[in-house]
Amino acid sequence: MRLTFFILVLVSAIFSTGCSSTDYNPTTYDYFISRDDLKQKPLKKVLLATVNVSGEPTRSVLRDSVDKVDKQVVEYLESNGISLAPSHLFDNAWRQALLTFGNFYDPTTGKVDRVAWQQVMAATLQSIKEQKDIDAIVFTDLLEHDIQHSPSMKHYARWYGVSREPATDGPTSSVPADFNWTQVIKGATLMITIYSPEGKPLFSSRGGLDTLHSIDSRKSQKSFVRRSKILSRSSNIEEGIELAFHPLIKMSRYPGKTEKAKPAATAE
Repeated sequence: MRLTFFILVLVSAIFSTGCSSTDYNPTTYDYFISRDDLKQKPLKKVLLATVNVSGEPTRSVLRDSVDKVDKQVVEYLESNGISLAPSHLFDNAWRQALLTFGNFYDPTTGKVDRVAWQQVMAATLQSIKEQKDIDAIVFTDLLEHDIQHSPSMKHYARWYGVSREPATDGPTSSVPADFNWTQVIKGATLMITIYSPEGKPLFSSRGGLDTLHSIDSRKSQKSFVRRSKILSRSSNIEEGIELAFHPLIKMSRYPGKTEKAKPAATAE
């Protein structure tokens, strides 16, 4: 009887340990949150920016996904009790600021004039501040960056809290045993940055979305190629949104450690 009890306890311990280690992902982003400011003035109504906080345009591979991601961001905010102000309020303020201070982005060099960017941003926020009932402005930048799949058994690519299996295109998902998994490919990430109308940084974080490359099984020389459908899985976008807003909006199964926010910082 004692032996049976011991075996049951041991099996239970193995399963519970396995679940916890599987759920934990050490790549979650080291978010910034201004808890005191948000406690003093909780977010009830926000305005979704229609430009990137970086000042740079979205990379071409992700531009067609901007509206889709923003739509899911709006749905997520509304489902958590945060209402959205009309987007034209931001557009009008931004256009007026550009007319006053000029365009800060040079498409030839790909560089941002930071002084001009600060002037445009400050003027935009000042105009939005006059609306009185808007608590914050939410920026939703889509980022393209380097990632790698692991050479281990399931070949996951892990970044900013997500684990993604290799994607395949073609009639079969089989991959040669000698496939080079160390190739550097591209991944997509959602960066959330929130400012108060006074220009105070309130929150900043990131959540991984999906890989942008797949393995084309139709080619004799197997290698990664750009995926034909970019960010096509709504569930992956939803996971990235939940990660990017945590702990401002708590994610029910957050894969990282709790309370890892920076004590003080400026939003990037």
